[in-house]
Amino acid sequence: MTDAASAARLLTIAESNHVIRIFSSIAFGILWYDFVLTIPLEVERYWTVGRSWPSIFYFLNRYMSVLSHIPLVIEFFAVLPERVRRSFSLYHELLSALTQCIVGVLLILRTYALCNRNRKVVYLLSSICGVGGAISLWAIVSVGGLHVQSFQGVTTNVGCDLIFTKEQCVTYLAAAWSSILIFDTTVFILTLVQALRVGRTWSHSLFYIMLRDGDLLRYASPANVLPSSAWFIFGPSQPIYRGVSATLTNVISSTLITRLMLNIRDPKLYERPHRWPSEILEI
Repeated sequence: MTDAASAARLLTIAESNHVIRIFSSIAFGILWYDFVLTIPLEVERYWTVGRSWPSIFYFLNRYMSVLSHIPLVIEFFAVLPERVRRSFSLYHELLSALTQCIVGVLLILRTYALCNRNRKVVYLLSSICGVGGAISLWAIVSVGGLHVQSFQGVTTNVGCDLIFTKEQCVTYLAAAWSSILIFDTTVFILTLVQALRVGRTWSHSLFYIMLRDGDLLRYASPANVLPSSAWFIFGPSQPIYRGVSATLTNVISSTLITRLMLNIRDPKLYERPHRWPSEILEI
C-alpha cells in the first residue's frame, strides 16, 4: 500500500472513530441520565411491590443496560491491542443481541396483555423472536469468524479500528437488525389493530395510551431500528457511517421499554373511570 493510500485509510478510520464516539457519547448520556431521572419512579412502582415475571425482566433490562455499557466506553475510547479489541467487539455484539432479546420479551408480555391474553399473539411474536435470535447468533458467529485484520499502524496513530467491513455489514449484521425490525413492526401493527378494535380512536384512549406507553416513541423501533438496518445495508459506500447507530439504537430501545414499564404502573391509571383492557390485566 502506497503512502498516499495509507494516509487516506488512516484518515477514514480517524473520521469513522470520531463519528462513532460522538454517537456513543450521546447514547451513554441518554442511558445514564434517564437512569438517574427515573430512580424515584422505579422505587415507588417496582421496589415496594411483589415480584412477577414482568418485574424480573424489567430489572434485568434496567440494570444490565446501565452496567453492561461501561465496558463499551473502554472499547470506543481506549487504545487497545488487536486481540483485546476483538474481545470487546464480540462482547458488544452479544450485548446488542441480549438487549434486544430482553426488550422483545417485555414487548411480548405487554402485547399479550393488550390483546386480552390471546395466546396466538404469544405464539406469533415468540416465533418471530426465536427466528430473529437465531439469525442474530448466526451473524455474530459469522462476523467473529471473518478475522478481519486491522490496518497496521492504526493503534499508534488514531486508536482502534472501529469500522465494519462491507461483508460484515451487508451479509451478516443487516440480516440481524432486519429481523429486529420485523418483530418491532409486528408489535406495532398488533397494538394499532387492538386500539382500533376498542374504538374511540381519536378521543382520550388511543393516542393517549400509545403516547403514555411510549409506543409511538418506541416505534422509533420501526423508526429506531430502521436507521441501523439501512446503514448496515446501504452504508458500505460510506465507510465512516457503518454501524454508527448500533449503540444508540440499543440504548433507545432499552430506555423506552423502561419508560413503558414504568408508565404501566402509573397510579393515575387506576383513578380513571374508563380503562383499556390491558390496564385491567396485571403485568
